[in-house]
Amino acid sequence: MSLAHPAVEPLRFAAILLWTAICPLAVARAQEPITRIADVRSLSREEAAKALPVRVRAVVTWRGLRDQLTVQDETSGVWVFVPDARKHGVWASDDAAFKAIRVGEVLEIEGVSYPGGYAPGIMPITLRRVGEQPLPSARPMDPMRFFNGAEDSQRVEVRGVVQGLQPAETGWLLELKANFNRFTAEVPKSALPDPMVLVDAEVRVTGVAVTRINTRGEITMPRVFSSHADELVIEVPAVPPFEAPLAKLDRLLPFRPEPIGPHRLRVAGVITYALPGKFLYVQDGDRAVRVETRSPEEFRAGDRVEAAGFAEMTRSVGTLVGAQVRKIGTGIAPVAIAVGPEEIISLNDAAMRAGQLASPHDFDGHLIRFRATLLAVQATPDGKQPARRLTLQSGEMIVTAALHAGDPTAIDALQTGSELEVTGIVQLEYTPEAAPRLSLMPTRLEVVLRSGADITVVNAPSWWTTERLLGAVAVVAAGFGAALIWVRQLRRQVQRKTQQLATEMSARRDAAVEFQATLRERNRLAANLHDTLLQTMGGIGFQIGACAREMTGMNPDSKPVALLTVAQRMLDHSVKELRSSVWALRSHPLQGKSLPQALQEFTERACAGHQIAIEMRSPGYLNGVPDFVAGNLLLAAQEAVHNAVKYARPRKLTLEVRRTEKRGWIAVVIRDDGIGFVPGTEAGASEGHFGLSGMRERIERLDGTFTLKSAPGQGTSIHLEVPMRAYDESIA
Repeated sequence: MSLAHPAVEPLRFAAILLWTAICPLAVARAQEPITRIADVRSLSREEAAKALPVRVRAVVTWRGLRDQLTVQDETSGVWVFVPDARKHGVWASDDAAFKAIRVGEVLEIEGVSYPGGYAPGIMPITLRRVGEQPLPSARPMDPMRFFNGAEDSQRVEVRGVVQGLQPAETGWLLELKANFNRFTAEVPKSALPDPMVLVDAEVRVTGVAVTRINTRGEITMPRVFSSHADELVIEVPAVPPFEAPLAKLDRLLPFRPEPIGPHRLRVAGVITYALPGKFLYVQDGDRAVRVETRSPEEFRAGDRVEAAGFAEMTRSVGTLVGAQVRKIGTGIAPVAIAVGPEEIISLNDAAMRAGQLASPHDFDGHLIRFRATLLAVQATPDGKQPARRLTLQSGEMIVTAALHAGDPTAIDALQTGSELEVTGIVQLEYTPEAAPRLSLMPTRLEVVLRSGADITVVNAPSWWTTERLLGAVAVVAAGFGAALIWVRQLRRQVQRKTQQLATEMSARRDAAVEFQATLRERNRLAANLHDTLLQTMGGIGFQIGACAREMTGMNPDSKPVALLTVAQRMLDHSVKELRSSVWALRSHPLQGKSLPQALQEFTERACAGHQIAIEMRSPGYLNGVPDFVAGNLLLAAQEAVHNAVKYARPRKLTLEVRRTEKRGWIAVVIRDDGIGFVPGTEAGASEGHFGLSGMRERIERLDGTFTLKSAPGQGTSIHLEVPMRAYDESIA
């Protein structure tokens, strides 16, 4: 029976054509589809991404709730990516018929190869049901292949000890351990009428192997999906939890001539602290252990309990996980031992170097008290992290303390720099050293706080701290608020400020000198050009005119007359250009005018004789602009206007002078609607044109910004923005 709906059949062929048009290699191999699932699985990720045509016949081995599907033929198993086929627009089958597919039905699948998230698979175009058959025999678990993901999408038979379970979408998710590796298996609800009796049982599960992966496509843990209740078999029933072997609190995984396997252990002791549904600490004399449990039952410090769970080396310290806990009596809550974090690390270090056990013990899981200085309090109220985490300094060591539950008001009221007495439970953290050692060295220590009452303020912080004096939060320096450091920091700050002030005053004076020298040099150069070159060119023009008058009566088309006429025109043009340059070079001081007035007057003179409309905008109050700043802006604007009139051929010039959003800054904007250009293609200093580079350098010397925007046919905009600070203007 085909899953393609009659109304969808034309769409099927359209989808195939579209896909093959996108993937030319599929067209080239359209007559050579892959017909064996093993050949699909053997494709590299790059080959599978080429959408090679696939046509296989296989039996459905598993169906998921979100249209997930695995199939298997006589060669191997594979994942069928139906949701991805919909997303890519190649799916041409009937959705209602697809929903009815069950495990054990045989399908003919036509589609293309797909890289998938982990292993190559099939992106289906059409599915056709052709019958039913028994499921393929499950392959016994090969630990090397199974835990490395090679069995993905294939039916397998696995064995392990159930160390925990939780509800899943289609049944129960079992947490198993085999060959000292962990994996999970999802089984139907009908397979477990009483699921708790399964914990610690040895079971056999038959199903399809899949993989949990990270975003790199690497396997993080294998999983088995079982479709039928009879695919879960209890091979060795679980021992009742509180009949499990009794273990010492601080020796959960000691040496044994024969290993006991991944089964439950049992411990007994008095509770130091319990957080319902998460963990508790149990202590008996000088032995202690952390017990992790999902049980919501509440226990109190001093309760004597038994806990049955599975030993794991979390934090490189034996921990009992997945535990069931029961109260067996009442004892005396352990008393905190007065010992500092540095002593604990030193004691463990000595034991590690001697290759012996720590004596009297390593202190992990023990209740201790010590003095420390508060450096910081961090709030992380996201439900997954501790409600409050404190950073403390004890001697030369930095320690963290975590409050997992309870009222944090007392913690939040603490002041940085306070000297505290801290009571809490030790958690050691181990880091392997680079040197090859047989023993691990605990390098960090965290303290678990039972409540806010575990913190007592011994001495409040001094008012004269570095934090208050300098106005900066220095977490590490909070405990070193001595006057000597304050004086030292203040002296350095004064020296730095003095040096900065001297540098700034020197820069301002240099800028003022340069400005005055520039004005004098521009005026001198303009006068020299006017008095020498312009007058010389005027004399040349007079001589050319005299020659022309001597030739009166000659044929106007004769060569001498024509040459004199051309020379006269060239000379007139050169004189005009030179006068423009002389006028542009001359400085135009403010002479009692405001910057907008001086800029408008200058622009009107520059545009005289040209058909250019001028618009002046000056919103707001602009008095109080220092003459030195206004003079530099006027010189820069003069260059911009001169360039616009000379090269841009504009019909309108818009000038704007205003204060900026930055306090104490002023902006001058020159816009034209001329021919524009591509910024970066204009002639520069190497070609003898210094206009734009000169403007930019002038503005940058004032610690301002120069912005140029232009495009062919869209005009040019020049934005000048500088601070209105005072300069030394007394230099003549």
